[in-house]
Formats: sequence, C-alpha cells, structure tokens
Amino acid sequence: MKRLNQAGSHVVGLVLLVLALAVVGFSGYKVQQARHKTVASSAGAITHSAPATISNTADLQHTAQALDDASTQLNSNLDDSSLNADLGSML
Repeated sequence: MKRLNQAGSHVVGLVLLVLALAVVGFSGYKVQQARHKTVASSAGAITHSAPATISNTADLQHTAQALDDASTQLNSNLDDSSLNADLGSML
C-alpha cells in the first residue's frame, strides 16, 4: 500500500476553521448592525417640527400641540401588561 504525503494537511483544516469563524463573526456583526439601526430608527420615530425658539403665542401653541401629539403617540405605544408583569416579578 502506497502512503500519501499528508504533510501540511493540518494547515488546510486550520484555514477552513478560520474561514468559518470569519463567516460567523461577519454575519453576527451584520445582525448587530441591523438591530442597532432598527432600535435607533424606532427611537427617532417620534419627530415633530416645533420652533427652536418661542417668540410669540403662535409658536407656543405650535410647540404645545407638538408635545401633545408626541405624548399621545407615546402613550399608545406603551404596553401596560408587560410593565405589570415586570413589576409583579420584582415583588
């Protein structure tokens, strides 16, 4: 039986292992970036245009309306059941 020269075959295995780790690491990085982008976009979803400085009554009313709209949207996004469950688990 003829013996094949297998010197250096462990290097091929190590290269494949490093390549597999690189693929897993890169895909994890992309998932993390997508999750971070989703969280950032949902946090910035409540945007209303209000004047930077309030110089007259109309600006004050416009700002009050923008704050009321933001508050209404925030209250509609809250989930009371999860808050109650979290508080219940802490007690």
